[in-house]
Amino acid sequence: MTTNRHYKNFTELSKSEREGISYQISVKKRRSGFAIIAPHGGGIEPGTSEITKAISGTEFSYYTFEGIRQKGNELLHITSTLFNEPKCLQLVNDSEIVVAIHGCEGDEKVIYVGGLHEELKTHLINTLIKTGFDARVADVNYAGTQLQNICNRGQFGRGVQLEVSEGLRRTMFKGFDRQGRKVTTDVFRKFVFSVRNGLISADNRKKPT
Repeated sequence: MTTNRHYKNFTELSKSEREGISYQISVKKRRSGFAIIAPHGGGIEPGTSEITKAISGTEFSYYTFEGIRQKGNELLHITSTLFNEPKCLQLVNDSEIVVAIHGCEGDEKVIYVGGLHEELKTHLINTLIKTGFDARVADVNYAGTQLQNICNRGQFGRGVQLEVSEGLRRTMFKGFDRQGRKVTTDVFRKFVFSVRNGLISADNRKKPT
């Protein structure tokens, strides 16, 4: 989670930044009730857009907002409670449950699981732990419990956010720059497999309510 803030929201950002030059957006709507999103992808929180697209597979909807500047991508970070990019809002409004993938700082290899969907949070934590990951209930810094948080703005009014530490994300790719992130490791595949299994099993149980 980036600490420097430049733009309050996308409305403000879009007045100064150009799509295709500073950022790019990818969105795919599928029939699943789940939407996997990375509002701080590309160079903003590196690895989160790659993780998001891999988790979505062919079943789940996805959205990524990716910083593609040569440098200074952190300036494109819009806090999750104010994220209002129209394509993202449309997908979120059309989806029952949103799972947001974020990156946080720290060398420790850990995933902090937040959001308002308590049942799904617990389910994903247990699934990740069984796969060998250090997954924890998010503390106040990464709680994601505000109603305005983009992860809680789906049709059910409660979702999940996964804050993946930099220490863990770095083990998922050959390198942490744009080129290096094109080559994923076994850790990446194991993480994606674990989250996907958790979501698929939750989906098969008609999603905890």
